[in-house]
Amino acid sequence: MAKKQTYLYIKEKSIIYGVCDDYNLTLDEYYKLYSFFVTYSLCGSQSWKKRSFSDYGWETENISERLNGHTVDTPLGSCLKSVFLFDNNFSFSETDNLDELFRKQNLEDGPITNVNVERAVIGKTPENNKYTKFFYRIRDGLAHGKFVLKYSSSDEKMIVIQDDNSHSITARIVVKLSTLLDIINNIDLTNLI
Repeated sequence: MAKKQTYLYIKEKSIIYGVCDDYNLTLDEYYKLYSFFVTYSLCGSQSWKKRSFSDYGWETENISERLNGHTVDTPLGSCLKSVFLFDNNFSFSETDNLDELFRKQNLEDGPITNVNVERAVIGKTPENNKYTKFFYRIRDGLAHGKFVLKYSSSDEKMIVIQDDNSHSITARIVVKLSTLLDIINNIDLTNLI
């Protein structure tokens, strides 16, 4: 049996605790985010209405495949990477200790003050690639209302998400609203959303 993350959840130490929204989502933005990431989640068994990449018009569910001994991107993988490429500001953990990663990404305990840079620490999930791991944690934060809407210093609309349960914190994310909408618009080839 896999161990759960062990970064202790304390409400008052949350990055979103006591932080107020700077803006409101439009009805269209809210509908797209909630439909894609929550109601029709691509991840595991998070929703009875789960959709797959093939539901959105992709021939394969795989982001990469082996070809002649080399790993190559599928069209889906190429699409995802053209919209959003994970850099050193995004940490994915398979260990139980997230403390060091939170420090590294400037996502330590306490109300968030720096929302100028997209970054994340994503704890363990049952998903098999970085994109669906990222989607999994976004889904949880949106579904449970554990997010705040902030403007960066350049007036970019940002979303700050903390995924946690009653025992531990499993992710902290700062991402542009435009990034999430671009992901949806580029994945949804069949215009289901």
